[in-house]
Order: sequence, then structure tokens, then C-alpha cells
Amino acid sequence: MGLLSKIFGGGDSIAGLRKAIAQKRFADAKLLAENLTDQSSSDAEADEIEQLRIVAGDGLAELNLQEALGLQRCGNYEQAAEHLQLAQEQVCSAELGDKIEQAIAAEPLVPEIDASIINLSASDPLASGSTSVSQTTTSLNDEDAMFGDDESQLELILTSYPVDLGTRYADKSETFKKAFLLSHAGQDEQALPLWQQVEADEQDDLYWFELGSLFGRTGNLEEACPALETALQKNSELLLAIEALVPILIGMGDYHLAKERLQKFLDQGVDPAFCYAQLTSLDVQQQQFPSAAEHARQAITAGNLDPRFMLLAASVLEHVGALAEAENILRKLPASGAGGGTSLPLAEFWLRQKRELGTILDTFNAACREDPGDPRWQLRVAQTYLARNWTKDGLKLLRMVVNDTRLDPELAQEARELLAEQQG
Repeated sequence: MGLLSKIFGGGDSIAGLRKAIAQKRFADAKLLAENLTDQSSSDAEADEIEQLRIVAGDGLAELNLQEALGLQRCGNYEQAAEHLQLAQEQVCSAELGDKIEQAIAAEPLVPEIDASIINLSASDPLASGSTSVSQTTTSLNDEDAMFGDDESQLELILTSYPVDLGTRYADKSETFKKAFLLSHAGQDEQALPLWQQVEADEQDDLYWFELGSLFGRTGNLEEACPALETALQKNSELLLAIEALVPILIGMGDYHLAKERLQKFLDQGVDPAFCYAQLTSLDVQQQQFPSAAEHARQAITAGNLDPRFMLLAASVLEHVGALAEAENILRKLPASGAGGGTSLPLAEFWLRQKRELGTILDTFNAACREDPGDPRWQLRVAQTYLARNWTKDGLKLLRMVVNDTRLDPELAQEARELLAEQQG
């Protein structure tokens, strides 16, 4: 599966996690991040997963905070308290946590109940109806909501969908919704028989998108493509199906059809940021770098700020000699931990250009402290020493790291070639 396993890995897909964040499906994203935490193949992936987990948690918390504030304004204090409790459990950032604390402290969240009513309900349980007023309501945390009853789970998932799309899913039949929930839980084998039981009159664009995505995740590409094509025949602007189909075509090596499809989407005005990014990837795989550079520029202009794509775009532009453009893209990446205002990719770019050597040395040293288990940064420190003509210290560190078995093969080769060059 290769590329496809990263794109359609269900609960094991970093690409799926990024997509869930981009589409503001924060409940899905939080679950995906938790599933991926122990599966990352590199420290860089682990860092990205953690950052996206924080975005997902804060996204859910913000949704619950806004709901609580609305309920407070309407005087529904008990329901507001439930949402604020849930927001407290989900929040990751301190700033948003402070806002939630302020909302909790703003006013009483549970209205006082007249003592005579409490006494009446205690002496005559029928006086207050079937539910005693002293009964408390327990709010669900995000895990309960995702794995509790179907309605709660569905409601939580759909809070992160665009309103019009969420409404369409909410109006589906029970069979459709049950299959949908099983798919979101990564239980595709159990979901497939239910999808196949959905009535013909309900087999719309969403149905064929879900079925095609399931086939893609399970490696059944021959059925995935026709199902997704059917979804697009029924709704040519269903972005979910577009985003699912194109990577499948690329993964199958059907570059011509993938490019044809992308051009058609562009002609329809569909998500140019996505389409140009995919065209960039297609061009790179076909070694068509001038075309890749132009498509990368168009994707960035269209607003594609996905960090992985930005790294690809910068790499392509650097490859064709557009160094200033590559640097400008890398400057937009967030700074790296304790390394100050410079991201590691930008620091590596400057190292290749033998520029800003003092700044990047601080950045790489900080990376060594933060991630001592990754010899990549020790190699970068050694290279920076040598670039500054600190030959003795550079060679000493290079000899220490060159045989480190934890180095990626490409980096190990880079280290061996540099050592041979320095030793004459």
C-alpha cells in the first residue's frame, strides 16, 4: 500500500489526522492522535502528532466553551456546566484553559432551587413528575461521548463537520449512521455489511464516498475508485470524495488520470490549494521539477499552509534554484522549541547555504538537548562546526556520530561522505 496506507490508514493515518484537523473534525482528530501516539516512526512524526493532538483538544474545548457561553446567556446554567466540564477535560493550551476558568467563575452555573420544592419532591415523588429535582446530570467526557451511545457519539463527531454536511449525516437512516460510526471507529470489517444494507434510495454522494473510502482503507483499490467516481458524479463538488480519489490514483501510479481529474477540478473552481499541491506531488514523482515548482507556487498562493506541503514546496523551489522563494516559505514554519525564532527546516536550509551559522548552531544545540535520542542534530552541529572552520571540534563530533545506528540511511551516507572529504 505504501503511500495509500499513510493516506487511508483509518486510525493509523497521519494524513488522515491532518485532514481531520483541516476539516475541523476535532473529535475524529483527537481519537486519531491518541491512536497514533505510540505508532510514529520518527521523532518528527511524534512531534507533529502531539501538536495536532493539542489542536484537536483545543478545538473540542472551544466548541464546548462557546456552547456553554450561549447557554449561560439563555439562563441554562446546568447545561452550561456540563459543557464547561467537558471543555476543561479536553483543553490543552493554558490560554484557552484560562478562558474556560473565567466562564466557570463568571456566575453560578447551577441555579438555586427553592427549599419548598425540594421538600415537596422528597415527600411526594409524584409531585415533580417522573424525575426527582434532586437528581444530578452527569456530563460525558470526550471518551464517553465517542464510545457511549450512538446518538452521543454521532453528535460529537458531527460538531466538527460543516453545518450543511453535518445536517445531511444526521438525517440519515439508522443503518447508514451505524455503518458510519463503525467506520469512524476503525471497524471497517463490521461496517461493510451494514453499508451494503443501505437502501438504494439513500445511496447518494455521501454513501459512495464512505464506501469508497472504506475500500481505499482496506486496500481494495479496484472498487474504491469507481465508488468515489460515483460520489463525484452525484455531487461534483464533494471535496471529501475529491481528496480521497486523487491520492488513490497517485498511489496506483495512474498519473495521467490523476492529473486529468485535478485539472477538471481546477476548471470547476474546486479547492485550488489542494489541487495544486497534488499536482506538485505528481510532478515530483515524475521528476518534472520546473512544473512542480510552478504548481507549488500556485498552491502556496492559493493558501495551502500545511506544514508537510510547505516543506515539499520549499524543497522543490530550492532544487530549481529559487532560493529566496524557498527561504520565504521556510520562514513561515513555526519556530523549533527552545531554539529561538528559527525552525529546524530553515536552519538546515541555511546550513546548506552556509549562512547564519551562529543562529543555526544555537538552534541545533537546542534540538540536541530537547531530543538527545536523535543523532540527526548532532550531525548538524558537527556540520556547522566545520562550516565555521572549527575543524577539530567538528571532526571529533562527526567521528562520534558517523557510525550511530540510529541515523537514517541517507544521513549516515551524508556523514560518511563528509568525513571522507575532511580526511582527504
